[in-house]
Amino acid sequence: MSVPRGRIRGFIRRPTPQEVAQLAEREHLSLTPAEAEIYARVLDDTFAAVDRLDELGAPGPALRHTTRDPGRVPTDVEDPFHAFTRICEVKGSDTGPLRGMQVGVKDNLSVAGIPITNSSRTLSATPTVDAVVVERMLDAGATVVAKTNLDDFSTSGTGESSWFGPARNAVDPSRSAGGSSGGSGSAVRSGAVDIAIGVDEGGSARIPASFNGIVSIKATHGLVPSHGLTYMDHTIDAVCPMASTVAATARVLDVISGHDDRDPQWVRRSPEPTTAESTVHDGVGGLRVGVVTEACDESLCDQTVLDALEDSCQVLSGGGAEMSQISIPLWKEAWAIETALLLHLAWLTFQSDGIGYSHLGEVDVERVHAFGLVRRMESDSFPPFLKTWLLGGRYLNERYFSTYFAKAANLRRALTAQISAALHDVDLLVCPTTPHIAPVLLDRPADDDELLSRGTTMVANTCVLNLSGHPALAVPNGVDQLNGMPTSLQIVGAHWADELTFRAGQVIQDSVGPMPGSGFTQDSPVVSM
Repeated sequence: MSVPRGRIRGFIRRPTPQEVAQLAEREHLSLTPAEAEIYARVLDDTFAAVDRLDELGAPGPALRHTTRDPGRVPTDVEDPFHAFTRICEVKGSDTGPLRGMQVGVKDNLSVAGIPITNSSRTLSATPTVDAVVVERMLDAGATVVAKTNLDDFSTSGTGESSWFGPARNAVDPSRSAGGSSGGSGSAVRSGAVDIAIGVDEGGSARIPASFNGIVSIKATHGLVPSHGLTYMDHTIDAVCPMASTVAATARVLDVISGHDDRDPQWVRRSPEPTTAESTVHDGVGGLRVGVVTEACDESLCDQTVLDALEDSCQVLSGGGAEMSQISIPLWKEAWAIETALLLHLAWLTFQSDGIGYSHLGEVDVERVHAFGLVRRMESDSFPPFLKTWLLGGRYLNERYFSTYFAKAANLRRALTAQISAALHDVDLLVCPTTPHIAPVLLDRPADDDELLSRGTTMVANTCVLNLSGHPALAVPNGVDQLNGMPTSLQIVGAHWADELTFRAGQVIQDSVGPMPGSGFTQDSPVVSM
């Protein structure tokens, strides 16, 4: 027989009439002293119901994989590219499609028992549950061996804002590994892990894939559950597999995709897992492929990137694809639209202490508590982009009544419609993933304004698909002859046509071959416990 706890008193301290009056002012209400007295009594009764929640425990899933070593921060010798914030070991099943594969997980995703830092100097939290994608990889036989480095709170594209120092490009350590999932990109390219998980809110997995010469896909929005993430916004967040080959990336997507009721994302269907690996070699014969003209402007892209794009178009044409030019007018306005949205959406997510509004999934209550402490006590330590979003979001909300939020939301719908209309006329769209190769990292401290100016120079062609939700695969398509750095092709499909992008990606990979130095060998791991 269960006996209720029967706490003597509730946790919530009731507001005084004076506090109620102050709360009212912040909500643009004018209460008389008598009204404040009334609402203080009303809230007393209201909070009595809320107090009841402390007596009601919501069940959570049990950990399925319990062999866990929380590990430690690696030395520079163990981690020469600064790809990791922590090395650890969480063993998965003995069988499965990822059996024996070593995985790095971006350090803004939950791995139970392993501290999550967001590569920030603010308070770390130690989750007690695995993110859905982590749980699925462990079920499939993988072993999590590291948490990977990222831009502080995922808010930039170069890695330079990380409190641990930027991840370094595995091709040229003087250059950026990209951001925000730079550690995941350099870990895969260096061979430290077989596969990695990145997160993409404006290109943050595809940019590191481009800069390091590996493969990643931002799947159709909602195909991969985002449960366990440090959220930016549930309509923009995307959890992404990263690997050295198209087939390996497809295999991981097959494992981590599909519906889960813990997922906070709003999806207008319950997606089934993909079976992309089984079709990667089906080729592009008979497919119609459009080149997005706005993504290939000479004022946007370096010539070496455009040359690689032209070579890729010839490869696809040689494989039997019908090539054409496609115009998507709002493509070039995507970053302005996403900026307006992020100012509001990231601000709103932080007002809810990291939960995000319109959340339908499972919430880690202890992690929310820790997030709330950080927001109120350590916000001076936030990175410059996050400070900008918090300041700008509140300003636009209070001074302009969220009208710019509304305008951006409508423009987002229009952009999505333009891309979907284009994909009625063709099967796939292609363009450069990033408009230039990996930039050289700063070799000195920088002020916030300089970091801000450097952090978004590569998102023009990637942020578009975070807004629209279409799947976008980044695949290496050449090497810049002057600097020896990779270039990358972005392949975009219709909603839920993720598998088709891999077919084109495999054709490109077959034409250029594996990137030198990529791929993991069991004989020479970069880090080990």
